[in-house]
Amino acid sequence: MIFNAGVSASEEVWKNVDIELQTIRRIDHDVQELDLLRQKSNEQGKTIAELERSLASEKRTNELNERELYLNKKIIEVKDMEIQALNRNFDQMKEVADRSLKLAETAKPKSNWEVLGLAAIILFIGGMVVGGL
Repeated sequence: MIFNAGVSASEEVWKNVDIELQTIRRIDHDVQELDLLRQKSNEQGKTIAELERSLASEKRTNELNERELYLNKKIIEVKDMEIQALNRNFDQMKEVADRSLKLAETAKPKSNWEVLGLAAIILFIGGMVVGGL
């Protein structure tokens, strides 16, 4: 019986050791899983930080693109105003040119034949007056 008691106690010890060994293996497995989860969490944190930087960069790019579009719109508006001003100036220049032509036609000196004819009439009349005296 003592032998049986010793065997039974020994078996009990080995069972306890086996249970403890399984518990240690499970704890070791859990620790390894925890380490893997920490590594994955760190990688995800780095990925998130990189995505946030990328998002900030994209937002800045969008802001710059919107600013560029606004400036291009303003440039087009200024060019349209310039074209309108040039068209107004062109119309005014046409009016000035037309007025100049009209003034040139009315102030145009008489032709030489008209002046010579007028001089001949004056001489004829002057000759009649002098010849009749």
